[in-house]
Amino acid sequence: MDENYFIGLIVLFILSFAIFKKDKSSSETVSKAEVKSNRDVSGATGVAKYLRNQEGELASKKESGVAKYLQAKEALNANKEEKLAISGVAKYLANKEEAPISGVSKYMARQAVHAKKMAKENVSGVEKYLNSRS
Repeated sequence: MDENYFIGLIVLFILSFAIFKKDKSSSETVSKAEVKSNRDVSGATGVAKYLRNQEGELASKKESGVAKYLQAKEALNANKEEKLAISGVAKYLANKEEAPISGVSKYMARQAVHAKKMAKENVSGVEKYLNSRS
């Protein structure tokens, strides 16, 4: 019986070796078949092309923080100089629209004209005499 166990163990070892060996070779053939080539004419993969494009975009758009700060500072200085060149009176006159004539101002103008007219009509005799002499 010991021989039967020993022979069974050897057969089991050979079969398991054959099965595991077969699985490795079949998985390798499947994985090679599934792999798609994403290489272009130059031999670069899709990832390499993507990274190359990203570097190109960053290089073209790359601007340091200091450069951005200096540009913003120049823009602020230009705006300040423009504001300082314009006086307060000029700003007021530019922003002032023609004020519409209100009803009160119309009434006051009519009252002034009426007062002058009444002053000429209500002249005393002495004033008429003095006006006619001159």
